[in-house]
Amino acid sequence: MTEEHMKQVKSVAVAVLALAAMIYVYQYGRSIDQTYPNRIFMVDGEAKMETATDIAAFTASVVTEGGKNVAEIQKQNVEKMNTINAFLQEKGVEKKDLQTSQYTLTPRYTYSNCAFGGTCPPPVISGYTLTQTLSVKIRNLDTIGDILSSIVEKGANNVSGISFTVDDDTDAKQVARMEAIAKAKMKAQEIAKAGNFRLGKLVSLYEDSGVTPYAQTGYGGLGGAVSEMKVAAPVIEPGTQSSTVRMNLTYEIIN
Repeated sequence: MTEEHMKQVKSVAVAVLALAAMIYVYQYGRSIDQTYPNRIFMVDGEAKMETATDIAAFTASVVTEGGKNVAEIQKQNVEKMNTINAFLQEKGVEKKDLQTSQYTLTPRYTYSNCAFGGTCPPPVISGYTLTQTLSVKIRNLDTIGDILSSIVEKGANNVSGISFTVDDDTDAKQVARMEAIAKAKMKAQEIAKAGNFRLGKLVSLYEDSGVTPYAQTGYGGLGGAVSEMKVAAPVIEPGTQSSTVRMNLTYEIIN
């Protein structure tokens, strides 16, 4: 094969490749144009979701103060916490819903009275304070009042942070989604009528991930430190948990 012939073959090959590339770009552009219209508009719709809470969570702490005998302080503290733990399991609280969230041993210091300008001796440890905290989830809300008062009698001297949550809101969220979509569709029809155009196909639909929660209703329960005297069972109202689901729809515009 002569050199001139080789040049002709290469020229033809380059031309074929260039033509193939042009055809591919053309077809790709057509496919994009067919799958996603150029003229679109977006609407959104939202629906409030209100669900009865079915889980209560709180923390119970045992705070023990003592001298320098750390082993004795730990013994007293652990005995009370073990009693509380056993009581909660007797009331039907599962082990998976009990978690030690704090175990802190801190020293207490005694400071000397120092004369102005004189030498002041360093503070000395006079004793220790042990704080052990148990995080608790209650799934049977009928027992929450009795549990809150009884754990104080069992040795807890700080009960706080009660809150209510929903274990499974799947069904409620699906109902809210359908309502939000229906509102968005109605809004799209009203906009199309006002803008004198027709609705085309639904191009995309997605849920706004920023679900907006509202403060739940219900009584907060015990809070802060409590004494070791007998405590009457508080009346606890779990209330409901509210949030908003927002759906976004994109439509094609047809003249």
